[in-house]
Amino acid sequence: MSRPLVVGIGSHHGDDIAGWLVLDQLQAIGISPQYLVRIRHPAALLDVAEPDRQLILCDACHGLGQPGSIRLWNWPTDLLISTRHCTSHDVSLPDVLQLGVRLGALPQLIAIWGIEGLNWEPGSGHSPEVSQGAVAVANRLSRNFSGA
Repeated sequence: MSRPLVVGIGSHHGDDIAGWLVLDQLQAIGISPQYLVRIRHPAALLDVAEPDRQLILCDACHGLGQPGSIRLWNWPTDLLISTRHCTSHDVSLPDVLQLGVRLGALPQLIAIWGIEGLNWEPGSGHSPEVSQGAVAVANRLSRNFSGA
């Protein structure tokens, strides 16, 4: 079985960097960059994902818990479909996932890790809580790469 593709969605606007921090942590513990992709917008998933390869997404989220707390969803999930999305992206992540699966561009099952953010100001730094959440997610994801 091939190694998963881990995609970090983010930007340099405060805690929106959460997905990218997970990738930085994975690379720091020795995961090859060939398995890690940074994107700014969910629509870019359609350019980097493969329908027959496990896909793991990491992104910041808001309004679901304390800053730095982590959540795991397995797509498809009604929770993400029915949730109102406040996003800085042109198209929401659930919309892209629904479209990608319909087009056959994405795998049927996708793991989505969310790290609760607090600060979204352009040009500001990220919170220590998000850094801690990113380390926790990376440590859990590193198990997907062990043994090979």
